[in-house]
Amino acid sequence: MNILEIIEAKKQGRELDAGEIEFLVTGFTDESIPAYQVAAFLMAVWFRGMTPQETAALTGAMLHSGEELDTSGLGGPSADKHSTGGVGDKVSLLLAPLAAACGLKVPMLSGRGLGHTGGTLDKLEAVPGYRIHMDNDEFLRITAEQGCAIIGQSGSIAPADGKIYALRDVTATVDCVPLITASIMSKKLAAGPRTIVIDLKTGSGAFMRTLDQARELAVALVTVGRAYGRNMSVIFSDMDQPLGVAIGHANETREALAALRPGGREAAPADLVALTEELTADMVQVSGLAPDREKALAVVREAWLSGSAWDHAVGWVEAQGGRLEWGRDDLGLDIAPVALELTAPQDGWLAGMDCRQVGLALADMHAARRKVDDPLDLTSGMDFLAKVGGRLSKGDVLARFYCPRRDEAEEAAKRVMSALNFSDEPVSTPKLILDRYS
Repeated sequence: MNILEIIEAKKQGRELDAGEIEFLVTGFTDESIPAYQVAAFLMAVWFRGMTPQETAALTGAMLHSGEELDTSGLGGPSADKHSTGGVGDKVSLLLAPLAAACGLKVPMLSGRGLGHTGGTLDKLEAVPGYRIHMDNDEFLRITAEQGCAIIGQSGSIAPADGKIYALRDVTATVDCVPLITASIMSKKLAAGPRTIVIDLKTGSGAFMRTLDQARELAVALVTVGRAYGRNMSVIFSDMDQPLGVAIGHANETREALAALRPGGREAAPADLVALTEELTADMVQVSGLAPDREKALAVVREAWLSGSAWDHAVGWVEAQGGRLEWGRDDLGLDIAPVALELTAPQDGWLAGMDCRQVGLALADMHAARRKVDDPLDLTSGMDFLAKVGGRLSKGDVLARFYCPRRDEAEEAAKRVMSALNFSDEPVSTPKLILDRYS
């Protein structure tokens, strides 16, 4: 085969066969095809798109570039959840032990945050001693024993995805549905779960800004997942405002895990509880552990309220080396002191916001990355207390900023204030769950 002919074919809009796609992915992985030619191919895909068959073939080529985990010996049905990323999204930290308490086995490969979105691995690195890297055998052993485990993607899992994503990041081809689909699904398939539930976020704080864009991606994800024999489900959730209250790594970890302790569900933010339960219930139902959504939700709530999910969380974190002070409100996590509070400038209602800017405010405090290799301050963050549609009085606290450097907190507060919109008239509360697809 000839890489130039493959690039030319895609440039002209011809459908490639699986062999041609395999040739390109294998060649780029073993460096026999240079990055500049793959960059040209990626741009051709951005303009011309891919058929469902091409997208499935690209996913498979990336999947088969590395190891695939065998989850058949975990002792229960395996399932995983993927979020397309947002602000304050710490659901995985609750969902994994909650799903385990419902009888599922959850081998979760997670990533880091970039830009305005937070990453599960960064949140877990705020836990002293927590190991985000381990060999596949230990990962599967902990999943079998504790019901869940969360680690980072190793170099042996879908290595082609890591190389292609890095190239997409510097060639303006990140926002391409076939390429997004292959990237997400190659990693999720490699981890071996039989059921995959997608939390597809939509709004100003999401990569998919509109529901129509999100639906296009959902169809592609489900089509590929089913082509590889997986049970698939998608929930579209709102990301026009932060999820929960806590934003920032140690801060989000505290909020998530504290919500699982006895009595924690009632004290936790209602939107965080609702989305976590809906996603976990989808995993339970689609995996076959409950016949319908109502019974699946009952299973999830029993696991939460009984304390079983809390027990699984403690066992999972400790099995991966995490050292937390489980009896303390802050779990012993290192969180910076309050540097300042942002208050409402007027009476009225919070009408909306540019949620992306709220997320980017973390970068002003070195708590989010502007570049992949930026160091993080895991102790900095904020509590975003206001909700769209909420009634405000002048002087009410909108957000608290945790940061050891007041000047950086002030910059973050300015960014957040400029992102907010207020109204003199009542504003309706937005829906959290926008739609479903399966």
